[in-house]
Amino acid sequence: MESSSNKKLTRGSTFIAGGVCAGLAQYYGISKGGVQAGFVIGSLFFGATILIYLILWGILPREA
Repeated sequence: MESSSNKKLTRGSTFIAGGVCAGLAQYYGISKGGVQAGFVIGSLFFGATILIYLILWGILPREA
């Protein structure tokens, strides 16, 4: 298990729609499909979810 001091939030290596969901799932240790489902459901009910995704896509660095 990685220590929290070495953990870094990045975009995932899978480049489907920017890799934001993959990066968040890896950082928090949860299912990528669950994060993707959360973004899809959130975007259907709350328009701000799309804006949040685009902002994260712009500010998160790519995984090295």
